[in-house]
Amino acid sequence: MGLTRGTGTAERRVLELTAPDEVVRRFRAAGWWREETFLDDLRRTAAGAPGRPAIVAERVLRPEGRRRTTVTYGQLAVYVDRFAAALASLGVAPGDPVAYQLPNWWETAALTLACWRAGALAVPVLPTVRAHGLRRILDGTRARVCVVPDTWEGFAHAEALADLAPGLPWLRHRVVLGDAAATGAIDFTAYFARTPHERTGAGRRGRPLPGRADRPALLISVMGLRDAYTSVLHSPDTLYANISAQHHPEGPGQRPGEVFLSTLPLTSLASLIYTVCWPLAVGGTGVWQDVWDPGRCLDLMADAGVDQVYAEPAYFAELLTTRRQRPRDLDRLRLVLSGGRTSTPEPLAAELREVFGVSVLSAWGAPELGMGALSEGAGGAGLLRGLEVLAEGGTDPATLRVRGPSVALATWRHGVAAPVATWEEGDGWLDTGDLATTDAGGGIRVLARAGTRTGAIFMVPVAEVEEGLLTHPRVGEAAVVAYTDPEHGELPCAVVVPAAWDRPPGPAELREHLTALGIAEAFLPTRLEIVGALPRDEHGRLRRAALRSWLLRAHPGSPRPSPA
Repeated sequence: MGLTRGTGTAERRVLELTAPDEVVRRFRAAGWWREETFLDDLRRTAAGAPGRPAIVAERVLRPEGRRRTTVTYGQLAVYVDRFAAALASLGVAPGDPVAYQLPNWWETAALTLACWRAGALAVPVLPTVRAHGLRRILDGTRARVCVVPDTWEGFAHAEALADLAPGLPWLRHRVVLGDAAATGAIDFTAYFARTPHERTGAGRRGRPLPGRADRPALLISVMGLRDAYTSVLHSPDTLYANISAQHHPEGPGQRPGEVFLSTLPLTSLASLIYTVCWPLAVGGTGVWQDVWDPGRCLDLMADAGVDQVYAEPAYFAELLTTRRQRPRDLDRLRLVLSGGRTSTPEPLAAELREVFGVSVLSAWGAPELGMGALSEGAGGAGLLRGLEVLAEGGTDPATLRVRGPSVALATWRHGVAAPVATWEEGDGWLDTGDLATTDAGGGIRVLARAGTRTGAIFMVPVAEVEEGLLTHPRVGEAAVVAYTDPEHGELPCAVVVPAAWDRPPGPAELREHLTALGIAEAFLPTRLEIVGALPRDEHGRLRRAALRSWLLRAHPGSPRPSPA
């Protein structure tokens, strides 16, 4: 991705990306887009109610009494200006990418807003990504600055970044939240949080904003999209459309001062929208914990007065079990959103309605468009207003394409010189990579991913996992395909032809082998099938659809001579 300053061509290309003027006017006239940004929302509430909580964050592993941190609107506004001025002091200019791989901490939200304050492109990276994936993202986005924790969940992020840095000529600065001295990085707490950069000349003058709310501000790297790393570019307007285009009477974000909680990583698009952008837009509060703990999550929901919670089905299953063991007072809770790429199982939705006594909606979304639809049951989902869908391909289900105010402005395949503008190249239509069916009323039901894509909330880099499997000495052939788990949604299954039938590899050793290659735990196969041969067509190409169909029939874990 050519963002190198000096040539200016690609940088200007990114800064100038938007929809055609007539589309901008139409979306604004409908109220889906606006001239203001979330920074304006922050300033407005900070001026009128500076003591109102903007963030309630819990660090589960801290000692009791130091776990909860509340950041008010007044404090958040100061930190956003301070962090933005700190970025500017490091040479970050408008349009420059700034990557950060941080857990669900208040600094993560403030840094996202600071990137927008500085006019930079925010590049959030999931904490589950390891060195190999981080290198590809940093190389593909050509980030100028990268912020990581020293260690997180047993992985030495700061050391990994230091090892990668010599091969990343565009990376100017490494910043570490934690022990920065060990790797010679900039100390985030000392340089960003405690140094009042906003009082310097540059800070007082302020940095230029991206210019318009319809210009790129967020770059989400999608792993596994079309067997390559691809980024999608969102603007404040495409993010805001997730709020303004809601039409469901119980939809989120419609009441001032609401309190939102998400169990997903804050560096995911879903949580950024749901617990950063949405609260700011309504003067509300974003709530999260950095390490998943269902019991403490219920306590946090009760103490923070959470109005609505967003999670994938597996997390809700744990919350249900925990709540039955020790009920909490959740009188303010009014809405549960169960998120995922495919439908939430109706038995789980019914149980949530019974136990929590609130409305339960199933949310479908994708990196290309944020939240696309809400539904109350297993049927088709009600689309956001303005969102158009097109399922084409001559089959049922068919490839799903989308167009509308929440759809990303562009996609950018890593290694390609410039992004592909959604409205310029495709008349606003964008391929989600999902397979779906539509009904006569315009509803949609997403059934699976197209091609090689797999994963519940986050996509698995299928090609990388397959390449890693093939390096195991007892693997002859391998394919990674999706199967559907009733609790966790779509998960990766490794289908392996052993090099010797009498010594097939086991699931534990394959996972250990992939981990040693640097593949993150979140991307490891959760199921193994040993087969005699992989199905191929007359040209020798793998028939993935046949494998998927076979997995639906095969009993998990039992050897098969060959898929049907």
